[in-house]
Amino acid sequence: MKNYRNSYQGWFVYLVLLFVLFWFSYPYLWMLLSTAKTNQEIYQPTRLFPERLELSSFYILFTEENIPFVKAFLSSFLIALVQAVLSVVITALAAYSVTQKKSFYNVLLILLSIAVIVLPRQMISISIFEWINTLGLHGGYFAVILPGTVSGIGILFFIQIFKKIPREYIEITRIEGASGIRSFITITKMIIPALLTYGILHFILAWNEHLLPLLLLDEQNRTLPLILTMLNDPSQRIPQSVVMAASVFTVFPVFILFALMYRQFRSAMSDVLIH
Repeated sequence: MKNYRNSYQGWFVYLVLLFVLFWFSYPYLWMLLSTAKTNQEIYQPTRLFPERLELSSFYILFTEENIPFVKAFLSSFLIALVQAVLSVVITALAAYSVTQKKSFYNVLLILLSIAVIVLPRQMISISIFEWINTLGLHGGYFAVILPGTVSGIGILFFIQIFKKIPREYIEITRIEGASGIRSFITITKMIIPALLTYGILHFILAWNEHLLPLLLLDEQNRTLPLILTMLNDPSQRIPQSVVMAASVFTVFPVFILFALMYRQFRSAMSDVLIH
């Protein structure tokens, strides 16, 4: 009787998990299948499968002269990748400095990090626009990369990571005559999963950024979010299936990165949340 109940409960949990999996994967499956639908079929949200399976939407997406999709994809990837790498270095250095000694400036840095997280990006967008114009970077990729390298979330994240490292390890590097930068490089070898995790998180944020590219980039350097806005115009000149095809490529890199770095992501997040 006990084995029967355990088997029954196991099947019940399995069915619940299967339902949850379907519930969360349905929008992505619908988006993928909508690349082969007509506009009339897309406007029926409960309809999952198209009447005919066609791939003309992908052909239009990559061959239409008025849709610079490939260039926008490469621009988004370059901006997100460079910004993520620079942000990992800068925020990790700042957090390492904060954890080494207590001072007024370190407390101020933590407060500024919290303020950057709390304040909406729209409140400081005008100041960022004027700052980028003063530096003469408006229109190019670094106009978006530079403001995104400093992250309050990254500083607070790495502060929690560095607090977990025993102080003795840092003291050993100092005794052996290592400089501050050398000591930082040695310690960061112990937190590679955390570096990769934050790099993925920042890459996703930069990949989906819409406001700053809209304000700071020239038309020929548009990113994927801006291209998606251009495709989804009220005139219906471009079929909605093309918009869905572009959306598939938008989420594709995020899925790949998360799948490749899942173990590192789980390890780093458990260290932050548990400790």
